[in-house]
Amino acid sequence: MRRGAGSRSAGVAAVALVVTVLGGCGGEPRPSATSITARPSSAALGAPTSGSGQSTSFDPCTALTPSFLASHQWDARPPATRQESTGDARWKGCLFVAQSAYTFRVQTTNGTLARVREKFATATDLTIAGRRALRYEARPDVPGGCTINVDMKNGSLYILVDDPRGLHPRKLSPCAAATEIAEAVVPLLPPGG
Repeated sequence: MRRGAGSRSAGVAAVALVVTVLGGCGGEPRPSATSITARPSSAALGAPTSGSGQSTSFDPCTALTPSFLASHQWDARPPATRQESTGDARWKGCLFVAQSAYTFRVQTTNGTLARVREKFATATDLTIAGRRALRYEARPDVPGGCTINVDMKNGSLYILVDDPRGLHPRKLSPCAAATEIAEAVVPLLPPGG
């Protein structure tokens, strides 16, 4: 009876697809299509000017070591590498899942603070470890997400916190959590990078 083998193969393939999709999203079902998008949008960072390069001197996936992640309780799962592009905008880094199950991204991008300001005129100006930064909610109509871009040569460091269910262990808002992550990560950036 070979008929069952084909059905089993299709079932295994379907399960593998579901596991792959869930694995890329922190392993838990996402709230809905209106939640913060998994991929940074070119609107969020602004399309960079043509020919602008992206800083490659900082790799969040290797800079945020296992011991660094553990010390902040950001080590629920191994980081998932993410490299995306939309038009001329590019992002490279990792998706992290904290022990309390909220997710955050740390990526370098060629999107500059000037371009972010163009898209998000009400973004809050910050200084983090001596660097200019902007904090904003890319989707204020969808609770649970907050983004910070920190000035870097040829672009910025992009930090996105996605916590729609309010799972932060100290009940920090997504913007407070993004600021805390930025304050921990920015000192790891190379000088002048």
